[in-house]
Amino acid sequence: MLSAYTREEEFLIRLRIRQYYDIQKLRIASEARLRNRYVVCEKNHWTPVGQKIPDKCPKCGSKVQLVELMIPESFKKIHEELVSWEKAFYNELYTLVKNHPLWTDYLSMIKGIGPVLAAWLITDLNPARFPKVSSMWKYCGLHVVDGKAPRRIPGQPVDFNPFARVMAWKIGESFRKTGGVYRFLYEKSFEESLVKHPDWSRLHHINHARRVTVKLFLAHYYEAGRRILGLPVLKPYPIEKFPEKY
Repeated sequence: MLSAYTREEEFLIRLRIRQYYDIQKLRIASEARLRNRYVVCEKNHWTPVGQKIPDKCPKCGSKVQLVELMIPESFKKIHEELVSWEKAFYNELYTLVKNHPLWTDYLSMIKGIGPVLAAWLITDLNPARFPKVSSMWKYCGLHVVDGKAPRRIPGQPVDFNPFARVMAWKIGESFRKTGGVYRFLYEKSFEESLVKHPDWSRLHHINHARRVTVKLFLAHYYEAGRRILGLPVLKPYPIEKFPEKY
């Protein structure tokens, strides 16, 4: 069985995934609107604060005063609705993937991969679609062009799927934050990058380690997924080319 879904069902799942992230983005923005404690300076810079109140404005350095606002009930109701919709889409996606073999036999056991990311992997990144893992990497914009990661240039077409690249980034961030095996591999790649490229910025090291971790995960997912789906699996290039070394 290559897929538990028809072509139309897969398309609708992809729409649900995009809608889930659209709602999540609005929910996160609405949370910011619920802040009721601010410091305001004489230049009218408003800065949200928690329990700790700064003495000076973080933007201009002038004196500040604390202001506590009365948040309108309409703001709270909108936020509650967005939270409810986000949970509804999450539960719906879980219902759609929970019986798929790629979820039950593999993805459900990977810390950092929940139903939403799994739904995208199963539909848009199904191992049956790609002849080799490098094709999957390129689809996600994880390949290399002239020794560097490909960049989007305004007005020029790209040879990868921009949404897939965003989702690969989300997978990497999930691994970076949730722990588990891939968190360990991320930390290992980060430390190696610090030694190998001392001139890079911290953000450059983070991006590199996240990219390496996601590519490794996709290689594991590709091989495990094809075995689960009953498809042939090619040996990795180094083993195929130099079997005497492995």
